[in-house]
Parts: sequence; structure tokens; C-alpha cells
Amino acid sequence: MNEGWNLDYTGKIALLTINRPKSMNALNTTLVEELDELLTEIESHEEVRVVIITGSGEKAFIAGADIDQLATMGPREAKYLIEIGHKVFSHIERFRIPVIAAVNGYALGGGLELALCADIRICSENAKFGLPEIKLGVIPGWGGPCRLARVIGEGRAKDMVYRGKFINSKQALDYGLVTEVFNSVDELRKGAYSIAEEIAQKAPITMALDKDIINSTVIDNMGINPSRDALALAYCFTTEDTKEGVRAFTEKRTPDFKGR
Repeated sequence: MNEGWNLDYTGKIALLTINRPKSMNALNTTLVEELDELLTEIESHEEVRVVIITGSGEKAFIAGADIDQLATMGPREAKYLIEIGHKVFSHIERFRIPVIAAVNGYALGGGLELALCADIRICSENAKFGLPEIKLGVIPGWGGPCRLARVIGEGRAKDMVYRGKFINSKQALDYGLVTEVFNSVDELRKGAYSIAEEIAQKAPITMALDKDIINSTVIDNMGINPSRDALALAYCFTTEDTKEGVRAFTEKRTPDFKGR
């Protein structure tokens, strides 16, 4: 296992684990740089259809930025960390395949900001979420307030950000921040794989089009676009997967999508 991360492939699923348990899986500059390289590595595997991101251990998903590093940073280093972080988080948000954040424990600061870039967020019962940067006299610099407001609404986002407030797994579910809560970290990991396996069975070209349509609506504020939808659906009918899906439906069997 790498000092800061571990990357495993199981069939069509990539599991990326942040592995800095002594620092509650906190993000430092080196790790953020490596995450960008890892995402590119995953994208090079065309057979991979889903990515799961989680943290090692049972205490933390990612407990924010590395405080020890922040204590020694000057303006130039801080600016670079924010810039490379934005690049990585945008990479996750616009990744060609679905990304699941399996939140096992604390998702604070940069940890919550990263989770907000995932397509699906699930968590264990012991999870805690927050953007406590205001208590340090800094802002959440990786787009967290904007993405949080988009997901849970302006009022709740401002309440969390202005107060540095943490919410638990039940509140996160009520807010729509996560879609499912599991009783333990072990059940969370099993659940993440179960969801990933279900998604991996779907037509990947169609999945990518669906993701692009949703992202262009909620991220780029493009709204409903009939021309885009018509072109996307027409493109589906040029693929072998669409033909296979229709045949499988009429033949009452599970489709075997090839990504073509």
C-alpha cells in the first residue's frame, strides 16, 4: 500500500482509498498532486466503469487539509494548493464514469469538498460532515460552499458554513447530502461495491451521456436543452449497446453491454 493512497481494481470497479490514518486521511499538497495522476491512471483503463473513493480505517473519510502543513504555509504555497485542488476536484466532478464517495467517518473541510464532487454519496452511521474552516479564519477554498449550496440548499449551506457546524449521518440523509446510510463501515464498503456493480452493468456510453446532461444542468446552469437531448438520444441509436439493450428487453434477459 502506498504511503498516501491505495488503488485496487476489481472487475469493472476501481477502489481508491486515501491512506493516511495517522492524520485522519488529511490532504496535503503531495497527495492532492498524486490524486490527479491517479484519476488519469484510472481513465486509461477503458474497462473500468465505476470509481469508489473512501478513506482507510473507520474514523475518517478525509478530515480536511493537513493542519501541520497549513501551519507552515505562506501565501504562495496556499495559492498553489488551492489551484491544484480545484483542478483535481473538477476532474472528479467531470470524470467520464460515475464516482461514488463512501464516507466512513469524518468528512470535514476538503474531505466534504471532495465528496461533494462525487456523483453518489453514501456513508456509515458514524459519519460527520462539516466545513469548519471559519474556525481557523480561512475559507473552504475548493468550491465547497458553492457545491454544498447546490446539493442541500442555500439556507442549510450558509448555516453550516457560517457556524462551522457539523452534521451527522441522519441529518446528511435528511438534507439529501447522502442517499444511503449503513450501520457500519464494513456494511458501507459492501454497499458501495453493490451499488457500483449495479451501475457497472449498465450501458457505459448511455451512462456518460446521462452524466453529461445532469452536469450541464446543475453545474453549468444550462437547464433543459431539447436539442442536446435529441442529439444524445440519436447517438445512442448508433451504438451496439442500445441495440443489445432493446434485444435483451424483448428477450427478457439481462443485457451484456460492451461500451460500443
